Amino acid sequence: MSANKIPLAALFAACLFAQGVQSASAQMPPTPREIAVTSHQDLLACYQSLGKNVELEAEYKWLIQQQPGDAVLHFNYACFLQHAGKTGLACAEYKKAANLQPSNVEFVGSYGQMALFLHQNMEAYNYLGRAMQMPGGEKYKNPFENVKVIIQNQAQQQMINKMNTQKGAGNGAVLGGKKHSDDDDD
Repeated sequence: MSANKIPLAALFAACLFAQGVQSASAQMPPTPREIAVTSHQDLLACYQSLGKNVELEAEYKWLIQQQPGDAVLHFNYACFLQHAGKTGLACAEYKKAANLQPSNVEFVGSYGQMALFLHQNMEAYNYLGRAMQMPGGEKYKNPFENVKVIIQNQAQQQMINKMNTQKGAGNGAVLGGKKHSDDDDD
């Protein structure tokens, strides 16, 4: 082999090394904030695997404060809160996740279901309706149909109550209601 020829393997290795050096020098070292977030994410995973719910909730709160636009973090926190029985707080976190990623069927549908559970029927109707229209959203059809019936029944009851109020109590008749116990019709 002459002194002017470089073996192909050595040339290939030199190119790879140069690319590695170039890409390594282009990467910035993590900031102290990024290091802290990564550490807290690791703590979150540890506390979750150990079942340490108090510490886990504190880590979720810290991470959400640092990354308020992270929809996945809000969703996971909502799941944790729901499992812990904190449904009101869970509902708020599901809504944040759904609004941060409105095209995510799980986030939108989960908020709709939680709103239904908490009797926030119009919210449930809107979000379940949206989720049902998304790819993979067919599983939200039954909850959507349920909330639709609930809303229709509420509207019907309001009409009955309004008619009863307008009719007045003068003759004792109640539309759509039960027979009064003092009626002597047997």
